[in-house]
Amino acid sequence: MMAVAWDIETCPLPTETFSESHAQRHEKEVAKQQDRHPHLTPDEASRRARSFHPYLGWICCISVVRGEIGGSLNDPYSWTAGSPEDEGDMLETFWDDIAPIGGGILWATFNGKDFDVPFLTARSARHGLSPTREDIIDTYPYNQKPHADLSKVWMNVSSSLEEMCFHLGVASPKDGALKGSGVAEAVANGKLEQVREYCERDVVATHQCLSALRWAF
Repeated sequence: MMAVAWDIETCPLPTETFSESHAQRHEKEVAKQQDRHPHLTPDEASRRARSFHPYLGWICCISVVRGEIGGSLNDPYSWTAGSPEDEGDMLETFWDDIAPIGGGILWATFNGKDFDVPFLTARSARHGLSPTREDIIDTYPYNQKPHADLSKVWMNVSSSLEEMCFHLGVASPKDGALKGSGVAEAVANGKLEQVREYCERDVVATHQCLSALRWAF
């Protein structure tokens, strides 16, 4: 079966752009982050909160990699945006580019049903864009086709992609210089290539984990 693994990277929006209601949402999300991660500074909690909520953050990169499950992979491909102002054009190009892909594709993510799909569709709607296909945005938690979310293979086992990779003997995608917490800073400094490479390592690792778990799909 042919599968496409995909992932997004997000950045926080400037707080000065928030409406009153979004500012209130920001306060609530910051409080959640501080409750879950007491070691975070207020600034760190704010950046994390804004990067994890589609009303408070934006998408800077989308990466995909395509290949047969258990087989070789094509080279990864990415769409990038260097600022919130570029996000709409990037998303429009993404939806246009994936529309012609044939049917029967298995779309694969790690935690995509809870994070990537809602974030992607919410940000697309912000720019007046509609998804060009339904299979990639499927979020039904108990069905792994057409969207296989690897984080839901073992529903009661909490793990990260890095932990799953170690468990399955897949090379860690987190061995590069850039870490997830450094994405926003890299974008701000014009280092989109580093962000692209980081996101592409994640999709390759996701596809390799998919192959290791192909009995589940």
